[in-house]
Amino acid sequence: MATRTANTMALRRVKRAKTEPTTIEALGSRVLLSLVPFLQPNDALNLSNASPALDAAMDKSVWRYVLLEQCGVKPTVLKPRSQLRKMVVGLVEKKTCSHCGRFDVRGPFTIKAENEHHGVKLCLTYKLKHHELHALPVRVAASGYYDYEAGEPRMKKMYNLQDVLDLVTRLRN
Repeated sequence: MATRTANTMALRRVKRAKTEPTTIEALGSRVLLSLVPFLQPNDALNLSNASPALDAAMDKSVWRYVLLEQCGVKPTVLKPRSQLRKMVVGLVEKKTCSHCGRFDVRGPFTIKAENEHHGVKLCLTYKLKHHELHALPVRVAASGYYDYEAGEPRMKKMYNLQDVLDLVTRLRN
């Protein structure tokens, strides 16, 4: 049988002990909790998806801070067994603008008109006044709510996105 030399031992991969902490785990959630106020909730999710060690380091205290301070969730909603990260994922999916990618606590406006922007969520960043929208063509559609006093569904006004964008460029110039 051949004897093993020091050279063959050096070429082998050495397994790391599971008790040896990585640098991220050594920092702990305190450092991540101090970094999270500078991130939007969708950035915090992207950071947790970057590596399994970061995901493990972002414990419940980090996600609780994101929900309470950045997502505007009331403390009474959070129960002891709540899956906080999943709540953040759901809120980010609902309240992120498709146009600019920004997270807004109030949530974006959903375009429901049957055009090329159907179902797109847009934030209210254009800051148009109500009387400025009177010049645009409008489509009135039934919302999902039913008004029992009037005996008919509630109606809501819907504008074409391209018309709104054209109006914004006209008003800004």
